[in-house]
Amino acid sequence: MFNPQLILVPTDFSESTAQSSRLAALEAVSMAEQSGASLLFLHVIAEDVARKPFFFLDDDKIQDLRRRYLENAKNELEAFAKRYVGRQKVEYITRIREGVPYNEILAEQKDSGADLVVISTRGMSGLQEFFFGSTTEKVVRWATCNVLVVRHSHANF
Repeated sequence: MFNPQLILVPTDFSESTAQSSRLAALEAVSMAEQSGASLLFLHVIAEDVARKPFFFLDDDKIQDLRRRYLENAKNELEAFAKRYVGRQKVEYITRIREGVPYNEILAEQKDSGADLVVISTRGMSGLQEFFFGSTTEKVVRWATCNVLVVRHSHANF
């Protein structure tokens, strides 16, 4: 029987019924409880967000804005992890990376030695997904460990 030691849980903080990051987090916590695994919650700050042109700001203001954005992401990730781990006796850490989401998820999986990735599906437009593929699809295709894909449910939560 497969018994993961470290479960990587990438999240974009989507928690509404239509988005399934929350469902992936719940599934990962449940698996960690059963197996004794630790969790690694990961949020990737996408390159395009970090590189928006702020022509009206000087370099110091851009660095301050970037620092605040990173600090906010760290706080939000910690709150997200606590919300789902709750009072469970599950060890977890949080990590922020910057770059292309699927590249950073795959890099974190290798760097951390995670032996399972629990990731949600996320709806893209049909045309966008046709040309570029989804982050989840790329993680499934190129991860060097097992990947559990959690689809959103139509059930009321």
